[in-house]
Amino acid sequence: MDGIIFTLLLILIPILIIGIPIGLSYFINRILKKKGVHPKWRILSLLPIFIVGYLIFEGIYPSESFYKDDFKEVTGVELPKNAEFEYKTASFPDHFGDYTSISLIKVEKIFYAELPNKLLKKGLSENVEQIGSAEMDKVKIKLNGRIIEKEYALEEGGGIYYYVGFLSDKETLIIERLSW
Repeated sequence: MDGIIFTLLLILIPILIIGIPIGLSYFINRILKKKGVHPKWRILSLLPIFIVGYLIFEGIYPSESFYKDDFKEVTGVELPKNAEFEYKTASFPDHFGDYTSISLIKVEKIFYAELPNKLLKKGLSENVEQIGSAEMDKVKIKLNGRIIEKEYALEEGGGIYYYVGFLSDKETLIIERLSW
C-alpha cells in the first residue's frame, strides 16, 4: 500500500508543480482580457510560469551562493571574496532533502595555509578516508595533475559528512558536503 501511495505522489507532485502555474497564468490572462488590458501587459500573466521555471532551474543548477553557503557550513569560515570556483556540482536533493555538493576552489595562499588550523578547531580530523561519491569522481577528473596532499573530514550526527582536500598547488581546495 505504501508503494502505491509513493508512486501516486511521484506522479501527482510534478503535475501540480507544472499544472498550477499554467492554470494560474491562464486564469490571470482571461481576467486581464475581460478587463480590456492591452495585450502587451497580459504577458505578465506568464509570471507564475517564469517563477516556477526559475525555481526548478535553480534547483538543478545552484548558484555560487549555494556553494559559498556550503563552504561556510563545512569549514566554519566565510569564503574569501576573491576566491574562484574552478568547478562545482551537486546532486539533486532526494525526497528527504539530502544531497551532495562538491566544489574545487582556488584561494589565496595565505588563506590556504591558515585553513587547516581553523578546520581542526571546528572538529574536523586530518588524514581520513574519503567517502566516495559520483560528484567526487567528477571533481577528481578536474585535478589536472594536482594531487590531494592533506585531507580533513568530519561526520556529524544525522548523516552529514564534511570533507576538505588540500591540493598540491598550495592554493586549491576540494570542499564536499554530503548528507544521507
